[in-house]
Amino acid sequence: MQTNLADFIRDTQEGQEADAILRKCVHCGFCTATCPTYQLLGDELDGPRGRIYLIKQVLEGKPATEKTQLHLDRCLTCRNCESTCPSGVNYGRLVDIGRGIVEKQVKRPFAQQLIRTALREILPRKQVFEPAMKLGQAVRPLLPRALQNKVPEARNPGRWPERVHARKMLLLDGCVQPAMSPNINAATARVLDALGVQLIVAPRAGCCGAIRYHLNDQDGGLDDMRSLCRARRENFCANQGSV
Repeated sequence: MQTNLADFIRDTQEGQEADAILRKCVHCGFCTATCPTYQLLGDELDGPRGRIYLIKQVLEGKPATEKTQLHLDRCLTCRNCESTCPSGVNYGRLVDIGRGIVEKQVKRPFAQQLIRTALREILPRKQVFEPAMKLGQAVRPLLPRALQNKVPEARNPGRWPERVHARKMLLLDGCVQPAMSPNINAATARVLDALGVQLIVAPRAGCCGAIRYHLNDQDGGLDDMRSLCRARRENFCANQGSV
């Protein structure tokens, strides 16, 4: 794909990355076959190829619009398209760059800003999200049907194995999963225990950063990732390298 990046991005690291990624795209459209949003909506701009063109236009100086933002927001960042791309286009990185630029150009409505801020600040904080989820589960029968569908019923996670094994695996449970589906981690621990592997929960391991990063708080997401890496390193040292 031929590119002519605008001055504001041309000589930056992100610009050089984006330019290299764009030039790999050959417009073949194989990516659309594995894109869930394209399969559901049937709109070229809701598929990887269409989003690549939108990002290219923004990088070449065309002002982003709310429509541009909407199509980029709809991307699930599943990167399934990369599995069928014959040219090896790093779509995931390109859409991160594009979203970051569009976010600076297009102001979101206040209600949208409020929701996204709440998601960024509540979901990554286990000490806030877990009590909120328990409260929601307690009053679930009283909630409207739309909210009931978003609040899973409370589940007993089952027994957590207590045996100690020489082989250990580190579990990072700073996610929303332990509050919403606690049975998953407990079941995983039991399966590994049967195989002679001890599952250890890493203390102080927070969110992996994906929530903030994908909501365009990329700096906040990177901070979460660094904190997670530190927690993982501390646990590795505490267990004398056995994890």
